[in-house]
Amino acid sequence: MRQALLVIALVLSGGLVTSAPGQTTRVGLVVGLDPQAEANGARRALVQVQDLLRDPRWSTALDQSFPIRLTFRLEIWRSREGWIDDFQRATEWSTVIQREPLEDQYHVTRILLSGAEEFRFATQDLLDHWISATNKVDALPQGAGTFYYTVTVRITALSDEDMEELERFLSGQTGAPPRERSSIGRSLRRFLLRMAGLPWEELEAKSGKFTVRKK
Repeated sequence: MRQALLVIALVLSGGLVTSAPGQTTRVGLVVGLDPQAEANGARRALVQVQDLLRDPRWSTALDQSFPIRLTFRLEIWRSREGWIDDFQRATEWSTVIQREPLEDQYHVTRILLSGAEEFRFATQDLLDHWISATNKVDALPQGAGTFYYTVTVRITALSDEDMEELERFLSGQTGAPPRERSSIGRSLRRFLLRMAGLPWEELEAKSGKFTVRKK
């Protein structure tokens, strides 16, 4: 049973990588290991998304008021020398970012196994600082051996059905039917999603290995 919760690391990332003149900045994913090990040597994963809002594909989508969803999946693997590595378990979480043009601010919803968290940012710089922070995932391997983490993040633009599902989830109506909407408004949004040619991307990164001793 997946019981891992995501917690913000106290130390934020030290600056983002900028592109050289003439190059287009692309979003990136970095997975490291917490320097502070457990008594048995186990170490938690540190996950950082870099340059999301410096990537023109995603900054443009957000500026045009298209919500962006980042869906994360962390997997714990046991390394077995000379054999196929052994998958142990996984945990998932997601983040939804929206621009609210009428209020001139940004709204972020982070959905964890423990529930949803909401944040608001008055400027894109503040939002960028939050997105690029290093996050520590509270998930550890079980048993002894040599382990590593892999993290996959899928970045997509949200459809109207996705937004309705999110709204129902936040209101505690997970099993409720979709909220009624104007058919014209629904058709217009689908048309814009098709015409906008919004990007879809999946990134994967792997941590270094660490050894867990028997207790």
